[in-house]
Amino acid sequence: MAVSYRNAELNAAREAENAVIGFLKSQDERLNLKLSVDASKRSTELSLYQYSEGLVDYQRVLDSQRSLIVAQERFTRVSGDVAINLIALYKALGGGWETRSESDFVPAEIKQEMEQRTDWGKLLKPRSVELSDEVKKPIWRFPDW
Repeated sequence: MAVSYRNAELNAAREAENAVIGFLKSQDERLNLKLSVDASKRSTELSLYQYSEGLVDYQRVLDSQRSLIVAQERFTRVSGDVAINLIALYKALGGGWETRSESDFVPAEIKQEMEQRTDWGKLLKPRSVELSDEVKKPIWRFPDW
């Protein structure tokens, strides 16, 4: 009885860990593919311009458009993988809960009162990762502690 309980516990932890890893990796892959799609769009625009100026033949335009379609297809597939992995994560963790990505755990009124009484440093302000304007990557909010 205890062995089967322990196996179920280990399987649940494995499922949750695999779902987290899958979700994070698919988000990274989606970000990279978005950059690839943007580059393919620019390449297609340049090849069309070069064709209109008589610098290249139409085969170059077709090749760049084909590359764009392949990149868009991969981006769409990986975007679906992000959602599937997030669903797997919710399922592995049991669902029925919400992340604190937008709201603070401690209400604003209590924070103000706490800040007046004690110097908490950066503990009351959530940490976040700032990326360049070109690359926006949603991240999980760090805990307040």
